[in-house]
Amino acid sequence: GVASFEQIVEATTHAFNMDYDLASGLTAFGMLARGNAFTDQLSIGLDTPLIPALPGEIDGNTTRGLAAHGRFEGDVSMTRQDWAIGDNIHFQPDLFAELLDIVAQVGNDSKVTGPKSIVNVQALSQFKLKRFLQSQSENVELQYHVGRLILSYGETGFTLNFFANGTDGTLSVPAMTSIFSDQTFAPNWFRRSSPGTIDMIGTSTFQVFDANPVPPGANAPNGTYIVDQGPFGVQNTVASPSLDTDSEA
Repeated sequence: GVASFEQIVEATTHAFNMDYDLASGLTAFGMLARGNAFTDQLSIGLDTPLIPALPGEIDGNTTRGLAAHGRFEGDVSMTRQDWAIGDNIHFQPDLFAELLDIVAQVGNDSKVTGPKSIVNVQALSQFKLKRFLQSQSENVELQYHVGRLILSYGETGFTLNFFANGTDGTLSVPAMTSIFSDQTFAPNWFRRSSPGTIDMIGTSTFQVFDANPVPPGANAPNGTYIVDQGPFGVQNTVASPSLDTDSEA
């Protein structure tokens, strides 16, 4: 589908009670990265003839859309494969099943949805670490520099804060499955009662990351993960025989 800046902001603020500034910021990033701000159009999928190229084709002959690899979409996604090794556009049930398996082991209990049915920080942290190790092992073209790492982990903070049921603030497996797999809200699901802000996402994101920190970097052609140098690099390594912390990517 194709939407305008105003339509996306209205949808996210109304459906999820997302803070207006956050909704505007995320939409602006998407519009500038993969849309046409001159015509106020953004494809929430891939490129479409409905959206013209930017003036002078300064970014190519198409705007490509949010699903295009790089910028907005990238490696180590929760429910999409890396572009270089699989389907980075469509929901991947096998990856989601891995998340559900982890929740079934470390999730919280609920009187409504049953034991080990509430998604928590521990489950998402273990899952993101697993996804990183999968990508690092299987995708020789893995790019996980700090910008992508923040967006990659940011999806966990977004999930915890905006997919949770507003009645009790918890994210149940049925509610998460309904949104991810069925692309609809679960029965008796209500949006959060107060606007969700970037600070909330940041706090949850850091909690998920801090439980199993991963260093930013990229794979070399031989499959060795080269950790970026600097304040976000070598001090946050995870234990893996294929990490190299001595060289810059």
